[in-house]
Amino acid sequence: MFRHRNSIFVNGYNTEIQTSQWATFFPREIKTRQQSLVMVKRIMAVAVSSITYLRGIFPGDAYSTHYLEADLCVKVLREDSIYPRVSKIVKRMKACFEALEKKYLQMMILEACAEGHS
Repeated sequence: MFRHRNSIFVNGYNTEIQTSQWATFFPREIKTRQQSLVMVKRIMAVAVSSITYLRGIFPGDAYSTHYLEADLCVKVLREDSIYPRVSKIVKRMKACFEALEKKYLQMMILEACAEGHS
């Protein structure tokens, strides 16, 4: 792995780097329902992406790389992925976000099974 300007090369893949401050991504103070909704969506996206990344479910180029405070690396599934399974997960996450906005969502379950055991 090595860095070049705003790119990072990992296992032969050129991945765009986005750096932000922790407080920008996860604000300390949440005063409105809308701010709370945004925070929950971000936490859900990071959680699902982290689980799939750490379990090696999708290839590395299925994720965008974000750095918080320049040293915390967060992988997030790409919306524009070329992988149908990634697109399916992203589509379902968006459906969860919509249900959350409408106050329908009570629980979200991400189940990871070994291949052939679904």
